[in-house]
Amino acid sequence: MAYGVIGGNDDDYDRGLRLLESLITGKKRQDGTQWEHAFDMMQCYLERLDLVDTLPKLHAIHVAGTKGKGSTCAIVESILRQCGYRTGLFTSPHLIDVRERIRINGQKIDKDTFLKHLFETYSILDEKTGEDSGKPAYFRFLTLLCFRIFLELSVDVAILEVGLGGRLDATNCIREPVVCGVTALGFDHMNVLGYTLPEISREKAGIFKAGCPAYTVPQRDDAMETLETVAQEKQTPLEVVPKMDLYHYFDAAGTKRSGSEIKIGLAGEHQIENTALAVRLAAVWESRYGKYLSGDGMASERSDSILKDFCIPKEYRKGIESARWPGRAEIFDDAKEDNITYFVDGAHTSESLAACASWFSSASKSRERNSIIERFIVFNCMEERDPASLLEPLQTTLHEHNTLPQEIIFSPTMSSYTKLNTPNDMIDTTWQATLKDTWQRLYEARFSTGQPGDSKPGCSHVVSKSLSDTLHRVRMKSKAFPNKKIHVLITGSLYLVGDMLNMLGKSA
Repeated sequence: MAYGVIGGNDDDYDRGLRLLESLITGKKRQDGTQWEHAFDMMQCYLERLDLVDTLPKLHAIHVAGTKGKGSTCAIVESILRQCGYRTGLFTSPHLIDVRERIRINGQKIDKDTFLKHLFETYSILDEKTGEDSGKPAYFRFLTLLCFRIFLELSVDVAILEVGLGGRLDATNCIREPVVCGVTALGFDHMNVLGYTLPEISREKAGIFKAGCPAYTVPQRDDAMETLETVAQEKQTPLEVVPKMDLYHYFDAAGTKRSGSEIKIGLAGEHQIENTALAVRLAAVWESRYGKYLSGDGMASERSDSILKDFCIPKEYRKGIESARWPGRAEIFDDAKEDNITYFVDGAHTSESLAACASWFSSASKSRERNSIIERFIVFNCMEERDPASLLEPLQTTLHEHNTLPQEIIFSPTMSSYTKLNTPNDMIDTTWQATLKDTWQRLYEARFSTGQPGDSKPGCSHVVSKSLSDTLHRVRMKSKAFPNKKIHVLITGSLYLVGDMLNMLGKSA
């Protein structure tokens, strides 16, 4: 059955998006039994699409973790692209356009290629659907789609970010990756992955394969012990990556400098750790596979420089410096009001929100320049999360840096409602009211000690009916105080960040 005419126009694209939306099974996460069955079905889908024997041709780099895995993948991709390889990058979620998830040489896939493979993949799976199996759900379908596109376009390397967990993630049907990486581990998706760090760590380590080297950033002791145990069980060589200050490079004048002096394209102190992991993954990939693509011996020279001499070559430096990852530690000015600056970060775990607050505080203060600053926060998070565990580290870190906002606005995302065209007076903001009450309770408790220096700064707590109302409120504040600089932190959810970027006319 034909599902679309390949023309790449808006009607074709809308038709393709509707097919994808038909695969969305619901907002609630599946329980463990359903998830395991869904992963087992990936083998069936691979067979239907004739992908089983061709997947090793992707020469994949596979990255799991709780925070920083998308950033790490983006840095790896940038490094290897600077080295001259044809790169494929698969990440999730997207911010504005689903095509962001599948990138070739750093650019989201073009509409014609995306639609061609979407319609073909859907058609094959639909025709071969049996009574014992249906079509894959949304993320698994996109994973299969990315495999087909990367193989069709003959990428040299596929950099794959795990969607959720690792052991049962759709991307884990890659059985022969070249190298694996694990970013910082913490508490997230506990209803699926487990409620202790060792349980979560074991799920993340599920991407380890026998004989495939794996690398990790430093972890909490119990997490590291679990990673080492799983590595031993699977006969996976596992190492903790060296810190950036253990590397060196030579600048244009030939002066030897510390690797920690390289200016990372992604903002935030936490990106130093992600960069250290990315450098190791890229170098090991070049040493194990890249050397076969490089006829001039440059791949071996670069990887030896890093792995043996701890010297970062110029291609790696350029990749690190030019790396971009939209919606993460991003800063831009309002196109309509010149006294508004947005600080956007899709942090959505306890640890990442603390890091986000630290980044925002530093970046906001650096822009004071004798100006009077009014700080605002726009916040939302998914209902499956514990709001106190997110808002407490955000509030604590801002308090420590003396950058608590004058107002925090809790707003629903557009994504949940636009398809229904729900008017503002019918939108359910019960969850946003819960977030507001949680922030207020934490705020009152923080300043109820009566200790010297603990005078409570003024902070309004507001529930907004929509992002358009939120944006209007912020812009009206800027008009009311034209001599002040308005700094707006948007955080808590990548869906919130994506919707705000879209509303503000930014691309991703």
